[in-house]
Amino acid sequence: MSSGRGGRGGRGGNRHDSQPRTVLVSKALSRLLRHAAVQERIPIDNHGYVRIDHLLGWQRLRSMKPPVTFDEVVDVVQDNEKKRFALKYVTEEINPEHADVPTTTTEGAQAAAETEAETESETQRAISKFEALRSDNDIDTKKFVIRAMQGHSMKTVEAENLLTPITLDDEASIPDAVVHGTFYGAWEPILESGGLKPMSRNHVHFATGPSMEEVQQHTVPGETTKGGLGSVLGKNKVISGMRSDAQILIYIDIRRALIEEKEMKWWRSENGVILTEGVGEKDRIVPTKYFSAAYEIKEGIGKLWEDGKVVKELPENLRSRPLPRGKGAGGQRGRGRGGGRGQ
Repeated sequence: MSSGRGGRGGRGGNRHDSQPRTVLVSKALSRLLRHAAVQERIPIDNHGYVRIDHLLGWQRLRSMKPPVTFDEVVDVVQDNEKKRFALKYVTEEINPEHADVPTTTTEGAQAAAETEAETESETQRAISKFEALRSDNDIDTKKFVIRAMQGHSMKTVEAENLLTPITLDDEASIPDAVVHGTFYGAWEPILESGGLKPMSRNHVHFATGPSMEEVQQHTVPGETTKGGLGSVLGKNKVISGMRSDAQILIYIDIRRALIEEKEMKWWRSENGVILTEGVGEKDRIVPTKYFSAAYEIKEGIGKLWEDGKVVKELPENLRSRPLPRGKGAGGQRGRGRGGGRGQ
């Protein structure tokens, strides 16, 4: 995208905030589209879509100096490496009497069946439409809608409308690797609680790599792994569903979970993230019995868990390390970073 758009590369409204403006906008979008739309009284449908005119009218974006523009939103959608956002151009006329809900039912009902490439193409079509209308100075923001791909904590957003189910009936839907990235300070609380919990989110998030073979090749017992997860994934490689600073990788036996836990539903988001609500009537959880292995990937400790038990303990100096800002055991959101991960 052109770097000449208004506000691109500048700073946010807080003069003491050192983060680039694009990062601040991305974090604000994640906050609203994943967690805060209902609380902020911004209309959001059960597919997770918010109209752009409603988005730009949100106080947090209007209060940035200068106010956030549609141009900047498009930049963030296109430039985000993990493809966290999807943009759509709605061709139907929107009934003013029902303007609070985007009229995306025809296309939205098909969202679960779309592939990642198709979704990305739809976003690119919307961006192309935006560019064409922009050149004619004829943009109607009521006809564009945006959503977060996954990570929602709002119960009004229904998984069935956003995600593709993973089932034993569809072998192609089952990923070869299902991996949860976590941190030293969260490891023991995860084990003590009996597994991974969605916490404040609707789902526990997993990536589809790296494979255990890749981890074993790049982690040498007793040797610090320079670059951590980045060195395992390869130069400049980004993986959706896991933070790049993850210190421990937990591998899930998804086939066993699908066979034994009929009530534990598994899904794939349009940008490739694997999700589940877990199992349990009250406290949803992905039980430790489905942990096939766990590896420490930075300090040369290697395998921590195998065959349902701990095979190596974390040293005290690692166990006592504080969690990164905004994280909690099992994926809980912290108070820092505005309650949303953003970038």
